[in-house]
Amino acid sequence: MYLTQSLHRAIQQYPDRMASIFADRSRTFVEHVDRVARLAGGLTSLGVEPGDRVAMLGLNSDRYLEYLMAVPWADAVLVPVNTRWSFAEVADSFEDCQVSVLLVDHAFRDMAARLVERCPSVRVVIDAGEQGEPLPDSLDYEELIRGNEPVPDARRSGFDLAAIFYTGGTTGRSKGVMLSHNNLMTSALGCAAAGFWATPGGIFLHTAPMFHLADLCLWAAHSLAGSTHVILGGFEAARVLETVAEHRVTDLFLVPTMIQMLISHPDIHTADLSSVRRFCYGASPIPPVVLDRTLELLPDVELVKSGSVVYEG
Repeated sequence: MYLTQSLHRAIQQYPDRMASIFADRSRTFVEHVDRVARLAGGLTSLGVEPGDRVAMLGLNSDRYLEYLMAVPWADAVLVPVNTRWSFAEVADSFEDCQVSVLLVDHAFRDMAARLVERCPSVRVVIDAGEQGEPLPDSLDYEELIRGNEPVPDARRSGFDLAAIFYTGGTTGRSKGVMLSHNNLMTSALGCAAAGFWATPGGIFLHTAPMFHLADLCLWAAHSLAGSTHVILGGFEAARVLETVAEHRVTDLFLVPTMIQMLISHPDIHTADLSSVRRFCYGASPIPPVVLDRTLELLPDVELVKSGSVVYEG
């Protein structure tokens, strides 16, 4: 099993279905796979070798989605960076796993410069930002895609290392957890068996941070199902309500704090949530009053917590 497996199936089964929607950009699976293969080609042209660590320090975007597939396509290893960490914590993780390539958006431009100074293993910085001045001494993300031909999928798979995720570090120094392709794909299939599955032909909304394993697990599961990925840069209750209505979102994942903010928003009573079929939550306990209110407001929606169906409308 391997993470990029879902892309090969998508090209065969539904090439013209929308793969990603972010801001004013939308791309079909054909377009998405082409960009993934070209980005992988760009990484290879920069000297990325099998097993090299490639980090992403950025907010949610369609480029983050491409990064998650292009790195294993290029036979390298994902290192999604916790955007809530201090500079010292990020630098410590880079030194620990020897990150060689860093993709970064403009929200973290100052930290990126300090990381290059501190961590000699980082030899290439790719500017994946949307606006503003280019990062100094960096390569442009879009130019890297335009300037390289698509390369064949390395099909890094099985017990090959897929990604390194760092623990929260609440009881000491954060530790890098090495997860194989089998680990992540088994988790995705487990989500399916436990109820974390996509509505057929569904649309999944990313509002939780994409660096986190909770969102990544659902990304992998929904990728297997051929879902369209609608992406918000971060969580904002009003924007979530607007996006669900605009793109007819069928599946969401939120942590309980986000749920409370959503159901407390004044527009909740007028928002069109009729497309929603499944509402997944987790990462922390949900207060009973919030759960009861959610069930009251969304009586026709299946609620799923950590793989257990709480209520099925």
